[in-house]
Amino acid sequence: MEKGIDKDLLGKFKAVAQGPDADLLRDFLDMLYYRHKEHDREPLTEEDWAAIKEGKEAIRRGEFVTLEELEKELGL
Repeated sequence: MEKGIDKDLLGKFKAVAQGPDADLLRDFLDMLYYRHKEHDREPLTEEDWAAIKEGKEAIRRGEFVTLEELEKELGL
């Protein structure tokens, strides 16, 4: 039996897809999709999950730069 899409997850996806981080969401989704398509079935390690958690916490603290800021810093 096929499992339906979680409504909460779908709502969050739609909200992000319509906001300023839509491109980031698309890139992340593409990465996950093609990762599986290319037979990279190795699950994320505990270290991977820890790095993701650390990154999310840094973003919540405002510790990030925008793409535009990075390009300006690199002179692009």
